[in-house]
Amino acid sequence: MTGQCQYALKEWSVTIDSLFAGRQTFLLRKGGIHEQRDGFKVEHWDFFLFPSHLHQHPRALHPSFRFDLDGPNGSKTPTVVLNTFARVQELIPILNVEVLRGLDGLHTLNWATVLERFSYRNRPGLSLLLLRVYRLPVPHQIQNLESYDGCVSWVELERSLSFTDAEPVLDGGVFEDQIRNIRRLAGLTSPVTPN
Repeated sequence: MTGQCQYALKEWSVTIDSLFAGRQTFLLRKGGIHEQRDGFKVEHWDFFLFPSHLHQHPRALHPSFRFDLDGPNGSKTPTVVLNTFARVQELIPILNVEVLRGLDGLHTLNWATVLERFSYRNRPGLSLLLLRVYRLPVPHQIQNLESYDGCVSWVELERSLSFTDAEPVLDGGVFEDQIRNIRRLAGLTSPVTPN
């Protein structure tokens, strides 16, 4: 794997840690406050994962992930470490919240938080992103610029960064088994894949 990328998706640090460890292979996204009118969109199919502590709280986490919580909640750090790269394998719009019950415990959010996000601002729905996650051989440590602040999903980094020699968190067979299991548990059909 070789290349460079200038985009990152902001996500709770505890969730990125879970992806990095191979404990989860998908994200449930609603979008940041500034994206609520149009909702979350996959603007980039390849991206770094940008750890954030904004709104991260133990109350929102599934019990099996609460002990993984690190860092000060809501505070800004002067630098950010990017150690994870991801590719969207499938984007699945979820318009029936009951579809998500089968995934409880396979991601960091507890059921109350899933329900809250699903119904946020009376716009039912979530985006499920099935991800192929990679560990960078050498993490990038970047300055946490003011332009990265705010409740938004996507940030354009100050410059492109390399993801060359990044290794998949899960080997191919294990990854495919997990994706099949996620789709089976949620009863998912009709994937939308990148062009």
